[in-house]
Amino acid sequence: MNLEKENLTHNELIERIFIEYRESDKAKYTSLFLSSFSNNKLSHRSGLAVFSIMQSFPKHSFTISEDSTPNKQLFDKMSDEDKEFVISRMPCKYCASLKQVNYRKDFILGCFLEIGGLIGTDIQNYYCYLSEANKLKVTQPTESDFRIFSEILTILLEADEKDTVKKTLQSKIDKIKGFKSNAEQRQALLETLGYSSILETDEHKGFLEYYTNFASAPKKTHSSDWNYPVDFWLGKDGINKEAFKFWFGEYSQLEKFWK
Repeated sequence: MNLEKENLTHNELIERIFIEYRESDKAKYTSLFLSSFSNNKLSHRSGLAVFSIMQSFPKHSFTISEDSTPNKQLFDKMSDEDKEFVISRMPCKYCASLKQVNYRKDFILGCFLEIGGLIGTDIQNYYCYLSEANKLKVTQPTESDFRIFSEILTILLEADEKDTVKKTLQSKIDKIKGFKSNAEQRQALLETLGYSSILETDEHKGFLEYYTNFASAPKKTHSSDWNYPVDFWLGKDGINKEAFKFWFGEYSQLEKFWK
């Protein structure tokens, strides 16, 4: 089957996502994520973003939000063909996907290989990222990986109360010895720490226990291009130690960040 370009229904794609999710393994995803810091294999880092979201992502059928339901009187007068067209242009209330999905693997795969995290947050990305990450062989992190990740976490923990992840902290992370990255890749990394609930706030939670539809998630400012919830994170919010232990508790090299 050629999956470079394929027309799928929303429900077919959701089913494929959960097939891949059932075959995924947390230990493998965290090991790949950690190993990416020194070898700069961004494909190893990308999978954890979606795996984090899947912790609370609901298995569901295509459902239209009541807020977007068309006027009943007008809708009832439409032909079956017109009704189907109207429904086809409405997003699912759980994931914002349309009923029919034109799956394009080529562009999504490029982001998976080159960004190290999510660019788009639709279900096409979830399927591609999980299926590609599941194909990777486990790579164990090295001492350099633990050092780099520890330095990133230390920068976040030592941030001033009102610091965001968007300027000063990014600049400091960019200067870590042995860590090659550009601004887009650092943003994707920090957003992954948000999805995983490691970087969250009391009001704006990650996906470890709470699901938020990105399409309706709030933005800190109208012009912000950062994804929820790290968009709202400030230095005073620190690190969620319980979430950190959930993801990286098997690594004694990182235990100071959850104890």
